[in-house]
Amino acid sequence: MHRKAVAGAVLMALSLAGAASAQTMIDIDQPGMTLANVLGHSFRVGDKIFTFTQNSFLSDQFNANQIFISSFQNADPMTGVGFRLTGAFNDLTPGDLDPSGFMLTYSVTVAPEFAAQGYRLTHGQLRFNGAATGAGSFARVDETMRTAADMLIGTGNVQATEGGPNVYGHDFVSSEPVTHINVVKNVRFFAAGEGGTASASFVDQGFGQTVIIPLPGTAGLGLAGLGLVALRRRRR
Repeated sequence: MHRKAVAGAVLMALSLAGAASAQTMIDIDQPGMTLANVLGHSFRVGDKIFTFTQNSFLSDQFNANQIFISSFQNADPMTGVGFRLTGAFNDLTPGDLDPSGFMLTYSVTVAPEFAAQGYRLTHGQLRFNGAATGAGSFARVDETMRTAADMLIGTGNVQATEGGPNVYGHDFVSSEPVTHINVVKNVRFFAAGEGGTASASFVDQGFGQTVIIPLPGTAGLGLAGLGLVALRRRRR
């Protein structure tokens, strides 16, 4: 990706902090939903709201209309919910000195009713099925997570090369529990030489969480339990 595109992606990530309220909510699990459909909108998966601006996607090689998006949740949603990008990802110019790829910026926010109950984002999950052949070839995804105040709280990386080591999944922990994260994702494919290849068919993004304060009613139940114990002691 060109330096101008990278700089633009970073600036766009910073602008996402207050964008959620201005976006239209859409359903990404409709058939044939593409990344182009998502741009300028928000969507919800479980208790998390993902927001994309109209300029969230930057690429000289890939078309947002040809990248499909859908939701996913782990068996235990507390460990991760998010979205999957699917497409024919590869180096469109094998042998060229620059990799083919795209930048994606967006924000993820805990829905207000869950944030009020103490739900906080604590870690991210990055997955892909990248593959590469030929010396120097690679498929790679890098991303950074920042707070609304632009403080770095986590980074992630997955990669595949012919000789390895290959990393198909990476769980990275946030440096602090938060309700809002801005993400910059850099997806790149580089086929070194005419015989080299670099590709992937999906890239997954998930976010896990924890509850940092008692749920409504929990504190009251605890006090009631203590009262019963005291009453029994007095009767004895």
